[in-house]
Amino acid sequence: MKKLLPIFLLVTTLYSCRTNRIPNEEKDLLSLINRLNKKGSDDKLMAEIQNVYNSGYIKAKQRLDNYQYDPVPAKWDRLIAELEGIQRMYDIVNRNAYAIRMVKPVNVYPRLMATKDSAANDFYYYASDQLLLNTRAGNREAYYAFDKAMQYVSNYRDAAVKMKEAFDKSIVQVLVNNFEYDVLGLGSFGWNSLNGRDRQYHSNMIRDLGGQGSNSIPARFYDQYELRRNGKSPDFVVDLIWRNVRFDQNPDRNRTYNRSKQIETGKDTANKPIYTTVVATVYVTERELNATGDLNLIITNTDTREQVLWDRIPSNYRYTYEFARYTGDKRALDNNDLTLINRSNNQPLPSRDDAMGEMIRRIYDQTVNRIRNTVSW
Repeated sequence: MKKLLPIFLLVTTLYSCRTNRIPNEEKDLLSLINRLNKKGSDDKLMAEIQNVYNSGYIKAKQRLDNYQYDPVPAKWDRLIAELEGIQRMYDIVNRNAYAIRMVKPVNVYPRLMATKDSAANDFYYYASDQLLLNTRAGNREAYYAFDKAMQYVSNYRDAAVKMKEAFDKSIVQVLVNNFEYDVLGLGSFGWNSLNGRDRQYHSNMIRDLGGQGSNSIPARFYDQYELRRNGKSPDFVVDLIWRNVRFDQNPDRNRTYNRSKQIETGKDTANKPIYTTVVATVYVTERELNATGDLNLIITNTDTREQVLWDRIPSNYRYTYEFARYTGDKRALDNNDLTLINRSNNQPLPSRDDAMGEMIRRIYDQTVNRIRNTVSW
């Protein structure tokens, strides 16, 4: 039992999702009972009901007999699913007094409840054994096994209290260090260069991970100040180091295109419009900033000094700015042309601070999720 349960915890969940469907017999039986309720009585219809019920019951009974020999805990979900199916057929037939007398469906409710209780009991004692191991892996197994027990029987014994105990015993303290910049050739660029924006992202990251009050995963997250203030020692340390950062401003790119348009310039002697073709040439200048970099996300277990995660998360930011001038007849231009022409040719590109802040923003959610998944169970 102790060896098999961890292997099957996930399997039982997947299997229960797969077997919780209404068999064809149940659908057919429901349709027939509804027809019988409308007619009052019908021998032919009753014969169909008996055949459908008997067929469904025999198949379910055969599967039940086979599942008895399956290993635990996989067999519990299978047994319960079949018993629930039989009970649903009983409830369907029970909607018609005539049908209940003729078909005599089997009420398996007591057996269903007893089976659920046996399943809950199995998982409860397995979870209790895992909790005694006093390891984080054991606590995790215990947490989900206690939860599984309560899925079978609501409020089973003290499983809810034991679940909380398993969760609390698994809580780890996580230090999330400030962003660092391992960037050569960029002068003083680094911490504090983003006008406090990277500090804000760092603060938001700790908040979004759950801070010191997370109830979703057994971990508490701190910056260096809060860790010292609370007198905690970290179980995991998260380092956020930017490397291979580049800010490339390419030479201006120029392109030219022509516009032409027929406009009404007068009327002829017959009062018909006279059209004249006007033309203009638009000269567009495009300026571009390309920023790229890799965030190295390193998570270290302080007890073993093992780097449990070292991920390189690439990010990039591309900004383009276009402006234009023209020659020729302005009447040939459209609104898009005028928008470009009205732009300033002295508009500065985003600063390195702006570009770096944008690169952090673009991988922010991904970074938070990787930290959470690594230090969680």
